[in-house]
Amino acid sequence: MADPASDRIEALIALMARLPGLGPRSARRAVLHLLRRREPVMRPLAQAMARLATEARDCRICGNIGTAEIC
Repeated sequence: MADPASDRIEALIALMARLPGLGPRSARRAVLHLLRRREPVMRPLAQAMARLATEARDCRICGNIGTAEIC
């Protein structure tokens, strides 16, 4: 039977590996680093990413990414 925590770690590694410049090995190193540094690094990063995921939008004029309709 597979460990659900290991499955979640592998899923995060797979997602990170989709980022530009990160392959599977680099993504694994990054995820393991984040897990070792949960409080000072991982939690603030996750919160900032979640917040930005809901607030970020494309500028209606130039297409730049920001948090307002027009940058």
